[in-house]
Amino acid sequence: MANEHAKCLKSLGINISSVISSKDSKTVDKFRILFDIKYKFSNYKEALLHKDIWDAAIICCNEKFIFSYLEKLSKTGKPLLVEKPVTSDFKELKKIIRNKNIRVGFNRRFYNNVSYLKSDLKNKNVDLVKVCIPESSGLETTKTERALPKLVYSNSIHVFDLLLYLFGDISWLSAVKSKKQENLTSCSVLGVNEKKMNISLDLPFNYPENFSITIYAQKIKYVLKPIETLRVYKGMDIQESTDHTSNRVYKPRLQSLIELKTKDKFKLGLLEQDKSFIEFCSSKIADEKLASILDLKSALKSIVSIENLIND
Repeated sequence: MANEHAKCLKSLGINISSVISSKDSKTVDKFRILFDIKYKFSNYKEALLHKDIWDAAIICCNEKFIFSYLEKLSKTGKPLLVEKPVTSDFKELKKIIRNKNIRVGFNRRFYNNVSYLKSDLKNKNVDLVKVCIPESSGLETTKTERALPKLVYSNSIHVFDLLLYLFGDISWLSAVKSKKQENLTSCSVLGVNEKKMNISLDLPFNYPENFSITIYAQKIKYVLKPIETLRVYKGMDIQESTDHTSNRVYKPRLQSLIELKTKDKFKLGLLEQDKSFIEFCSSKIADEKLASILDLKSALKSIVSIENLIND
């Protein structure tokens, strides 16, 4: 991710003054040359000691170091953009929850199709939202007290954030689960938002399926599947049976298609997100797409509430 952010920053005309990397890194020198970076720090203490040479920071290191770097650098009061998942521990979040200088990298909020969807749903009554998160649990190497796979916290949290961004806080009310040899194989959850909108969530672990969000609103069906592609359906085409086909065929009528494609080899949504962060650095005002620590807390809370339902 460091390379992805660096490419975006350079294209926006931003000077990258310094980088924090471990002393034994085999790639940092190549990274510095590629992006014309003058200073290298081996830890956050050095970065704090020389805080006069940098105005803001992007934290995109290994998950196990993210929070410690964030907590220490946040004390400078300088704008920080941190990559998800930040932490899965509410106790840690409490330490920084009041820091308004921190923004969280949920770049999917900046997808054009998500922006279109949010705008188009603004004055519509939504009847039902169906979500599928087919996360992998195959990378688990150690047993934990959590029922949900670690990747639900570290990766799928972006889907929970999108749900909150589009529909507000969700109360998860009930859950059913399937297990095989004490391992969770699937889970289905029902919930509602403040407007009493029905939301169903399926988590079929390790199955060949795409992440998806399907929305039914005023006779229109919106489908994000995968999240990078939005299809909007309205009406139905009916093909009557013929001599060659014995069944009547019902086909939803595709009204529009928004399919995101990489532009200039930037990671989708990242250039727009980093541009928004740069504007935040100068104005101290963040647009709603640029997620805060409170947004992260809400997404994490949503996952934890499902965890609690499963464990009951």
